[in-house]
Amino acid sequence: MVVYRLPRILPLYPVLGLLGAYAQAFTVVPVCNSSIYCTGDLLHRVQLARIFPDSKTFVDLKLVYSENETLADYAKLMHDTDQNPSREQISNFVDLHFMEGNELEYWMPPDFDPEPPILDRIADPKLKVFAKHVIGMWAKLGRKVNFDVVQHPDRYSFIYVPNGFIVPGGRFKELYYWDSFWMIRGLLLSNMTETARGMIENLLYLVENLGYVPNGNRIYYLGRSQPPLLAAMVASYFSVTGDIGWLEQHVGTVEKELQFWLDKKKVTVEVNEKKYVLLRYLSDKNCKGPRPESYFEDYMNARTLPNEEKREEFYAEMKSAAESGWDFSTRWFVNAKDEVVGNLTDVHASRIIPVDLNAIFAGALELVGDFRNRLKDRRMAQKWWSLAKYWRSAIQHVLWDPSDGVWYDYDSMAKTARRHFYPSCATPLWTKAVEDYELPKYAARLVRYLLSSGALDFPGGIPSSILHSGEQWDYPNAWPPMQSILIGGLDGSGDDEAKQLAKEQAVLWIYANYIGYNTWKKMFEKYSAVQPGHHGGGGEYRVQDGFGWTNGVALELLDRYGKELIINKKIITSLPYVRHIAV
Repeated sequence: MVVYRLPRILPLYPVLGLLGAYAQAFTVVPVCNSSIYCTGDLLHRVQLARIFPDSKTFVDLKLVYSENETLADYAKLMHDTDQNPSREQISNFVDLHFMEGNELEYWMPPDFDPEPPILDRIADPKLKVFAKHVIGMWAKLGRKVNFDVVQHPDRYSFIYVPNGFIVPGGRFKELYYWDSFWMIRGLLLSNMTETARGMIENLLYLVENLGYVPNGNRIYYLGRSQPPLLAAMVASYFSVTGDIGWLEQHVGTVEKELQFWLDKKKVTVEVNEKKYVLLRYLSDKNCKGPRPESYFEDYMNARTLPNEEKREEFYAEMKSAAESGWDFSTRWFVNAKDEVVGNLTDVHASRIIPVDLNAIFAGALELVGDFRNRLKDRRMAQKWWSLAKYWRSAIQHVLWDPSDGVWYDYDSMAKTARRHFYPSCATPLWTKAVEDYELPKYAARLVRYLLSSGALDFPGGIPSSILHSGEQWDYPNAWPPMQSILIGGLDGSGDDEAKQLAKEQAVLWIYANYIGYNTWKKMFEKYSAVQPGHHGGGGEYRVQDGFGWTNGVALELLDRYGKELIINKKIITSLPYVRHIAV
């Protein structure tokens, strides 16, 4: 048995002093104060009346009149109905005071290229045609902000951004933080560097104006962010363009975002009588009540709890879990076991130290050090690199399980590892949150774990878990970003067996995307790991198509493996690791 020595941890208190050196005099981080879109009796009554089957529909509507006029008219309605309006009266009020928002208009990206060079790197003629269709979707998903948002910002829940961008698709009509990473990767592969730059600059604009990147650019998303991939987006763009002037212009904003995470999300945990600083997801404590975009669902789930204090705690935890992007999953169910899965009232995301968040953050710290080094600011580069080294070491001490050979999330209250399979376990390989010389060793251990976990036994991709909760980030759903993280982490590890396993999972995923597109002419937000090409299900809303990050991941894998990838059942069932799978 190979014995792994964990890297020597840096002393805690000097590192904490270093963290403090980066902290700026933060203004209060903005949260939503709208008495219509975020809190208040009007929101409460409309959402509980189920005027719209999807709670998000209402908070995306535009106000016909000002907020004050709308609230005054609502007060009159309540007075005239003795505080008890009927559903029909509420519906009529909404019809008179709200309208479909026109915050976005169709936008053709000016650099759209239907025949980018990536197509020359795809050998299979059928896959080349498929890739052309995927690339063509960028033209359909382009949007820019209507000038009316600039003139009447108080009438919208939408937060202005200056550049045209790609929307995910379906009900998601705004810019989303972590979705943007895979879309930007796909745009860069599609020779659309101008569009990619505009999307990154939108996120930088939000950091400059809000102090952080919210979950999405709606005011009801204020108070929570998403996995901090902004530095990785900047690195992806810079690696393609080498635009040193652009990097110099924006590196301070990237640092500002990392400082937000250090200031707002860090937590100290004690393991084996030593203390370590890491991050967790944590919504702003000033954001009260249910999530506006899922108001009815949160409110009804909270009714099962015994008192208002527990309900408010539940709302905060749901927002913290939403910050993870995994909304929702048994990852955040603190009572989840193989036999008893639990439910949404078991969500306690803020007490869980997530592998992926901390690995992404460690990678971001290293990247910002690299940026400063490229700009010849060696002193600042060393500070960020020192912090990155600390984070990598803390991850290994707190989250690495040497007996199972995998990184697990850690429950800071129960003081124990969360020993369930989630594909996020590969994120330290993906972001290089492991010392370079040790990458192959950890990858070899992770391959053994993955093969024994049962998570690779499915023909339609790697599921988000092997626990069946009915939530969308659990079995049997397979999500594009998780395929990218696991495949990319294994492939870049330097271990031959890991690289082979990565290739085989890429073949399965591209096959699933290909047959799904050929059957329905759609790219889905998520897929079934059990039925290749079929869309996933579960959660709070119907599966959406479009779909931004699915397109980006497909292009990423076609770029990486396209020269040698042939799609047919015979090829797939001959792969060493998956020949037992019925495709």
